[in-house]
Amino acid sequence: MTACFTSIVIVLAATAAPALAEGVDPCAGIDTNLTDKRAREYAHLIVDAFSKDLKPSERFKPSDVEVESFLGSGHWSAVNASIPTADMGMFFFQEVGGKKQFKDVWGGIAEASEVPQVIKWAEDLGAPHNLATCFADQVSFDDSADSPFGFTVDLIFSTKAEERLTALHEEVVVSASYYGDPSEKGKEFSDDVGRFDLGTETVQVPASPGIAKISGNQVGESDLEWIEGRPNVNVNVFTARISGDDNLISCDFIDGPLDDVIQSMPVALHCTLIEEEVDAELKP
Repeated sequence: MTACFTSIVIVLAATAAPALAEGVDPCAGIDTNLTDKRAREYAHLIVDAFSKDLKPSERFKPSDVEVESFLGSGHWSAVNASIPTADMGMFFFQEVGGKKQFKDVWGGIAEASEVPQVIKWAEDLGAPHNLATCFADQVSFDDSADSPFGFTVDLIFSTKAEERLTALHEEVVVSASYYGDPSEKGKEFSDDVGRFDLGTETVQVPASPGIAKISGNQVGESDLEWIEGRPNVNVNVFTARISGDDNLISCDFIDGPLDDVIQSMPVALHCTLIEEEVDAELKP
């Protein structure tokens, strides 16, 4: 299994055996103290590991690195950090001869059933078991605890679109807007077209084929009192505008009952360059 530095949900083969005993703190014995000194140190280490290999226009400074958390065990450490050219990831380092050496970076989220594989990935780097276990706990989620309003989409790119966006180091945004017909309580707060807005959730993912997950946490059961019946959802995909001000792609879209989307997930959304002039389709 190869780590990828991205915000997209990583879907791995399911495993039956649980990795952690119930009630056990997966980070017991791990140093999690992120001091200002450590944050500055790892920001410099990440710049040294990544920025020098980028084009001059893409290089970044330690002040551009945001370090969110720290994990340490023996000669191994990992920090959850983001850089201008990518979303949050876990950067692993090993101290050799008194110097910290960058080993690899993990990006994305794993399901709870995939924790054993995530642990194995870290241990294959050489990380001690306790650090690998703590790391796996931090980058995994329990799918059974997700919001009932969440769903997944399967992003598919034309060859031209994938090649162009890869060359530009571009990413895409999946935007899901929840809405419904207002109930008597919600009519006063309906929008210009008579709908009640339940909120929008966006995720930014690589411009490459894969599954993107909308958590649905933007909507709560109590919000349903503002609408009649079940929610609808509108989903659009567009470039993140890392490489320029304009959207570069035309993608299939979703607009309709959320329950239909959940029943059909992952909903395939095909994306092409706008210049390819391919009509987008309403899904599912």
